[in-house]
Amino acid sequence: MVSDSTWSLCAYHTAGFTDGEVEALKEHDELRTLKAYFDLKELLEEIGAEIGEALRIRAAELAPWHDDLLRLMADPRIENQRRRENPLEPRYDERGKGPYGGAVARFLALSAEDYHRHRHGFEYAVTVWTLGLQAPGSYPPDSRSLGLANRILKLCN
Repeated sequence: MVSDSTWSLCAYHTAGFTDGEVEALKEHDELRTLKAYFDLKELLEEIGAEIGEALRIRAAELAPWHDDLLRLMADPRIENQRRRENPLEPRYDERGKGPYGGAVARFLALSAEDYHRHRHGFEYAVTVWTLGLQAPGSYPPDSRSLGLANRILKLCN
């Protein structure tokens, strides 16, 4: 989640957040309860369930995060203010990369990165657990290695 100190950061040569943007972004930020990084040990401690149940609970939490991010991206309060004032103006920010002002575009990019980083870690944990790798007391024992970055699954001798 974005802390209050993060809201005070400034970027030069970029228009700041409008009141409507701040309102929309804070509403979105308050809905988010998951961290940017997925930590399986932390999940198991928080939930106190067996690993399969813990992963199912987290899967159910990821869908609303994605939906909230999509809802924020469609929120009219975060559209480029200049675009709202002049509908004939092209829908691009000062950097020419989308329908948002520079500050909002960076916020959305960072929020999307957080979601995808967490989801990637979650998917890795699910894959490892499903294959029976590194899961305490699981069967089969560690007999395979998994490298998602290179898309490699190897049998160990």
